[in-house]
Amino acid sequence: MSKNYYFLCGLPRAGNTVIASILNQNNNITVTANSILPDVLFQLELLKHSYIYNNFKDEKSYSNITKNIFDNYYSHWKSKNIIQRAPWGTPANLYLLRNIYKNRKFIILWRPVLECLASFIKIEKPKDIKQRCEQLMNQDGMIGKNLWSIQNLIKEKEKYLFIDYKDFCENTQKNIDKICKYINCKPHKLKPIKQFKINGIKYNDDINFNKVPLHTLKEADNCIYQKYDVYKILPKEIINKYEK
Repeated sequence: MSKNYYFLCGLPRAGNTVIASILNQNNNITVTANSILPDVLFQLELLKHSYIYNNFKDEKSYSNITKNIFDNYYSHWKSKNIIQRAPWGTPANLYLLRNIYKNRKFIILWRPVLECLASFIKIEKPKDIKQRCEQLMNQDGMIGKNLWSIQNLIKEKEKYLFIDYKDFCENTQKNIDKICKYINCKPHKLKPIKQFKINGIKYNDDINFNKVPLHTLKEADNCIYQKYDVYKILPKEIINKYEK
């Protein structure tokens, strides 16, 4: 079965896992976990600069790998529509993706940056809050890289659907319908939210910072938005630096 691929670019702690769990209730949709495919494509790109490749430049055979990498990776997945979660909008990742797909559709999942930072600090409880925030906001940090990805998608005028996490929680069915329409898929009715799992595989949060459960969901009938008082959680210096 041929598959359709779409690309989710969301800030960490912006509801990626819960929204993926909700969309995955639809038999024709699977939203992935954080994907390794941008890194796989990047490593393949590096091979093009190697002596062996340039000594015998078989571009068509190389293209057979990159053009089919998504179909090969997801060949055993049952869903027709795969929504790939990764920072695909960074300049390097977008360049690699453009070489594979001429027509690309992105979903941008947004939550105010300070709320994302506050969520990390609330759950991780680091000793040095300022230092941890700067690590997260670094261009290669968990928030910084995904923020860079989103900003570049908008700058490059890629086609995207903007989803605000607060609005998704308050109007869940409306946003389910909106996303399904965007990817040309029949929508489904919201069911009770379960833990995120694909093909029997779950996140292993034991490898996270302080082993915090970043992907554990509150199983419920509805999507609940948790508001953080950033002024009580974050240092004033961090708020002043990143509030805009």
